[in-house]
Amino acid sequence: MELELQRLSIMVMDQSLTDQQFTEEILFLKEFPVRSIFVLPYNVPRAKQLLTGTMIQVGSFVDFPLSGGTLAKKAFETGQLYRDGASDVFVTMVPEQLKSYENHSYQALEQLSFGRNALGFFLDSSHLTNDQKQGLTMKIAETSISAISLGVDLTMEQAIYDMSIFRTVRKKQMTFQVNVKAPTLLEIELLFQAGASYIGISNGREILPLISKWN
Repeated sequence: MELELQRLSIMVMDQSLTDQQFTEEILFLKEFPVRSIFVLPYNVPRAKQLLTGTMIQVGSFVDFPLSGGTLAKKAFETGQLYRDGASDVFVTMVPEQLKSYENHSYQALEQLSFGRNALGFFLDSSHLTNDQKQGLTMKIAETSISAISLGVDLTMEQAIYDMSIFRTVRKKQMTFQVNVKAPTLLEIELLFQAGASYIGISNGREILPLISKWN
């Protein structure tokens, strides 16, 4: 089994981490050539500094976790994250916002990426009903969105099920990142087979040395 570290994103989203713990975690993770490390918005500048000299990108989420902000608030936070050094930015959206914003909001926010990686939308799929998921697949297909991030700490069953729904709207170069809680090596492989472009994991400290050993 050979897994590509470049298709993994490591989620360091624990609000209880002290600055020292956060620093130690990033310094450990930077030794592995993963695609990106996702952190809370206020940790983006520090993560960017600690990852200097590597190809690892810093990722974060706008209006996370509740997504109650206006389009203006989302735009301000999006621009701030890019200015702070984030490359992978996902705007937290709830179904009602996606239905009302559609392409207009995406086009307005996407301009703030300054030509970096395409801006994406984050959907907390664990809090969506089946009807909402089905409805969103049709709505997403009508937009210019090129990157979707699904869930936080999903179970394997949730991740596979959500991928089976949302991958049906894959078009052009649309990518999907599914965020799973503490997957095993086999589960990571199964998620890639199910259609995930990238996988966000919270157990990087345990999994990355194993992947490096097998590879």
